[in-house]
Amino acid sequence: MAFMVTTCAGKTSKVLLLIVNISIFLVGAGILGLGVYYHLNDGLYEYVFREAEVITIPSIMMFFGSIFIFISFFSIVGAICEVAVMLKVYMGIVAIVIVLEAVIMAVCVAMRGDAETHAIRVVHNLMEHYGNTTSDELNVITKTIDKTQEWLECCGLDGPADWTDPDKATYWVNIHLDAMEDELPSSCCVDTYETCVYGNSTIESFYEVGCKTALQDFVKDNVVYITVSGIALIIAQCMILICALKIRFELDTNYDIYCVDDMQMTSM
Repeated sequence: MAFMVTTCAGKTSKVLLLIVNISIFLVGAGILGLGVYYHLNDGLYEYVFREAEVITIPSIMMFFGSIFIFISFFSIVGAICEVAVMLKVYMGIVAIVIVLEAVIMAVCVAMRGDAETHAIRVVHNLMEHYGNTTSDELNVITKTIDKTQEWLECCGLDGPADWTDPDKATYWVNIHLDAMEDELPSSCCVDTYETCVYGNSTIESFYEVGCKTALQDFVKDNVVYITVSGIALIIAQCMILICALKIRFELDTNYDIYCVDDMQMTSM
């Protein structure tokens, strides 16, 4: 016998739960598809910066895409087929996710200094191999640094001088030892210049701000949006949890009513 959701609140919860999780499923499938595409296109999934301890973006996309699909699957099947067990599993996963988000936020606040120090060390390790086709066969390090500098309109970690420091940009400095001037990567140059030289103060041909400062400014400028987005996400997750709880509670109630009626029928 099927124990169906019959009340208006239960049906509304079911519809909302399905809409949200079908959307999550589609988003997850899209992220997973893009990750697989970039993996097959550039082979980035196979490439891990072992020395820098950085996993490539496509692998992260594939991981989170799979997670989204996995979580939403329990909710979609549980809501459509009205399977209480799958809804309980889904609720448990969502509850764990909310707790993990809170823990991660607390850890990020508590270990902000350590995280920044580690990030700086990672970036320094990446800069050492910039332009080196031997240690960076897939050109991933070079592309990552170039895209970051172009996006944030910055140059180097602390500033353009990083690209003239052999302790930071080892390979780049070595291949430009014979040059008369300190040439910077093309991604350091402003849009109107293809090449630029550090120390040329008469022409503003390169970005003078370091990427660490540029990223900090970006976070400060968008901290309101980031905070609001985080709060909205937690609220949405709590609402989803309430919807799943309502459906599960109604299914359990109908099951209990059926068991009582069945016992009464048997006793008669």
